[in-house]
Amino acid sequence: MTDIEFAPDLAPVGLPEPELVPVDEFIAVEEEGAEALVGGPGAAVIPEGGDVMLYGDGGAGKTTLSIDLGFHLAAGDDWLGLPIARPASVLIIENEGPRPLFRAKLRRKREGWAGSALDDRLHVLERPWGEFSFDDPLWREALAAQIKAFEIDVLIAGPVTRSGMNEAGTLQEVRDFMMLVDDLRTLTGRRLTVVLIHHESKSGQVSGAWEAAGDTLCHVQGQGHGRTRLFFQKARWASAQHGVAMSLLWAEGEGFAVEEREELDDEAIAELICEQVRENAGTGWTKVEAAVKGARADRVRAVRDGLLAAGKIVNVDGDELRPLQERRAAHLYLAGDPTIRHLRPARDADGTQAASLWAEGEAAESASCVLPYRGRRDVDAAAAPPRQETAPAPRAALPGEPMFPVLLAEVPKAGHLTELEAQERYRHHRLVERAIAAREFEGDEPPPPDDSRARARLAGRAQPQPQPQDGDVSW
Repeated sequence: MTDIEFAPDLAPVGLPEPELVPVDEFIAVEEEGAEALVGGPGAAVIPEGGDVMLYGDGGAGKTTLSIDLGFHLAAGDDWLGLPIARPASVLIIENEGPRPLFRAKLRRKREGWAGSALDDRLHVLERPWGEFSFDDPLWREALAAQIKAFEIDVLIAGPVTRSGMNEAGTLQEVRDFMMLVDDLRTLTGRRLTVVLIHHESKSGQVSGAWEAAGDTLCHVQGQGHGRTRLFFQKARWASAQHGVAMSLLWAEGEGFAVEEREELDDEAIAELICEQVRENAGTGWTKVEAAVKGARADRVRAVRDGLLAAGKIVNVDGDELRPLQERRAAHLYLAGDPTIRHLRPARDADGTQAASLWAEGEAAESASCVLPYRGRRDVDAAAAPPRQETAPAPRAALPGEPMFPVLLAEVPKAGHLTELEAQERYRHHRLVERAIAAREFEGDEPPPPDDSRARARLAGRAQPQPQPQDGDVSW
């Protein structure tokens, strides 16, 4: 069979020839367009030539916040504590609501503005009012000409459902709409930054498949009593800002001020997590995380992991207890929740709970979620109780009693086990039981009722193992 060769003249018409360069040559080029309009060097919250979306429920403050952003960009003043490198020319297109009301809103903002001079860098599309559409090629050409003439750097437009996004918002529909935005940017011949305003869905998330589109995605949530929450759901070029929530206080003159809150400590975060899990048994992690305000997302997750390790909360997957897994739905419960009682280890002969980390009844339901020593920042490690390295000898199993509850009762005494360690030992013991039950013996001799090697292994004590005999299962 001969190799097939494609003639150069059969290359796809209209496509440029792909050009590959070594990485050192690629990074050596100082290319314009890497500037941060909002944010610092290497941390572009709103990048030059990027796409940004603010979304939220009606009345959450999206329009007010976007206007505030426009004023700060035009003045070159820091916004919500985020640096703005230089003044930018801004165009606002409001496609919803009566023009007189929007005019009055901007008047209040302008009269109450106490920042740097705007110097005619802030513009508004006055007419035609409420008719702009990205999906109209005539509109894109006409607007591109005005953007070039006024040297606009930032376009703030919305809502997208009144600006040419006429579909439900599937992934392909979102891509098609963003291609229209890119076409407008190309027609302007400028590194135009586009800020889109959108609504949220009934579930409280962005309406449509917008998570994969754009550079920055922000959720605006009204909290009442003069407060708005701004959550940076996605910050592609500013990892430190990704997952950060700000509590904003409404200020005079249609403005905002960042509420200075004392950062929650680990114990307070743990209490909030357990409160949410207690009130919403079986809840997923996303809802719990959204309810814990006043701490960074990575810190909240670290406290969650500490609670899981200490056995204060558990994750139920089907009819088993399992560790949390990435991209798999979580179902969180307090360890003492009576609805998952059937998943707990069995009781021993004395009537006590087999595993110490499984509390029972009302005490567990109302217990404070205090982190163990290993998860506490404010406790010196030297103050922690000493770890007992050797476990007491396990008692013998009663006739007809399965071996694993007995062993699990002894295991926690060997030290402060994590939930994962206890579960792994529990699973191992189940396998031991099954192996014993399935073991083949010569003749009709029944399997032995006990296995000292398994007991020693589960309790953490090493013992020399005898040589396997015929019919033994390899351990």
